[in-house]
Amino acid sequence: MRQWLLGFAFLVFSCLPTLADDWLKALLLFDAGRYEEPIALLTPLADAGDLGAQEILYAAYRNGYGVAVDDAAAVRWLEKSVAQGAPTAQAAMAHHYLEGRGVAMDSQKAVHWFTLAAQQGYAPAIHNLAVLTLAGRGVPADAEEGWRLLTWAAELDNPDALFTVGLDRLSRAGDGAAFDLALADLRRAAQLGQREAHAVLGQLYADFVEAPHHLVLSAFHYQMAADAGCVDAVAAADVAAARLSTDEVETLAYNLDKWQVEIDPRDPQPAPATCLGS
Repeated sequence: MRQWLLGFAFLVFSCLPTLADDWLKALLLFDAGRYEEPIALLTPLADAGDLGAQEILYAAYRNGYGVAVDDAAAVRWLEKSVAQGAPTAQAAMAHHYLEGRGVAMDSQKAVHWFTLAAQQGYAPAIHNLAVLTLAGRGVPADAEEGWRLLTWAAELDNPDALFTVGLDRLSRAGDGAAFDLALADLRRAAQLGQREAHAVLGQLYADFVEAPHHLVLSAFHYQMAADAGCVDAVAAADVAAARLSTDEVETLAYNLDKWQVEIDPRDPQPAPATCLGS
């Protein structure tokens, strides 16, 4: 939870002094795991139209921070935010329609909300709109438009789009510049935390002898994928680590410590998944 709370910290300094005091107090209490008082502090701000307060209250009801999980209440806060045109709220509303959480499942309405957010350049919405367009869900299937959206999302640094574009390039690349482009996409996706990109890079570097320290890189990416919930990367990480020299093991440990993402156990965790191809 600390990550998304800190994302709102800048708002404290753009509010009026009394509101800033409430914001700061609410953020600190939330981060300490004390929820009831900050919810009380933020509710009047959210009712008055403060987007940041609305988003925090949405997350509280969506994930059960200090209150029971209540999708209907979460959607009510979203409705206040989408009324102001907030793209993050529009994309969240789209997910609710896709999953039928707090609203009736409706793929066409999901496409509507993703489209509004995408029109504002919100990369996650552009990626999700691409996926729906390629699948023909809520919108007629259109491969050309789907890939246009996917490429746009990748250009905006969306990790899932970068992974898909990189994997597609890799499947069509030989040696040389095309391979380098695919590798750059996958590395950037992994840098942004895309776990499947880590898994694929683990496979690539295992036999990529031209790359300096390729065995360390393979073990590193496999372990990052395993730590992110890729269940089929666990054994691969162990095998990769067993191939390392003593010095390489130390290098691996240093880099894992440097790049390991701090996880707050109160936050929703990604579901375990298989990330390696056959």
